[in-house]
Amino acid sequence: MKCSEEKRGGSVKIGLLIFLLLVSGYACAKYTCTGGVQGVSINPRNGTILVEKLAGLEWPVLCSVQAEANGITAEACRSIYSILLTAQMSQKEVSLWFDDDATGGSCDSHGSWTYLKGWYFGPRLNN
Repeated sequence: MKCSEEKRGGSVKIGLLIFLLLVSGYACAKYTCTGGVQGVSINPRNGTILVEKLAGLEWPVLCSVQAEANGITAEACRSIYSILLTAQMSQKEVSLWFDDDATGGSCDSHGSWTYLKGWYFGPRLNN
């Protein structure tokens, strides 16, 4: 019986170690961009939402209010548009969360006039 207890304890330690390694590696790939909103725009030809300045990003393309784009439904995009207009008018900051190894984990590495890569949550209107 003592032998099985030792094996079980070792398995728990190994499982915990694997879990910690996975969590720490996953957490390193995530980052948050926070800042003001200026110049919320909509492209009249295809309904894409662009923002001149968004949480440190310049002219990102977010989604489309006409059709699913960048993995975001048109309905969700209309809600995002509303949040961004609210933030702009109230001069509040927003936060967006990313999980994109290709950008190097930086808000500055996202290109202008292109869809955001690795964006998985937000915008959240901050107090």
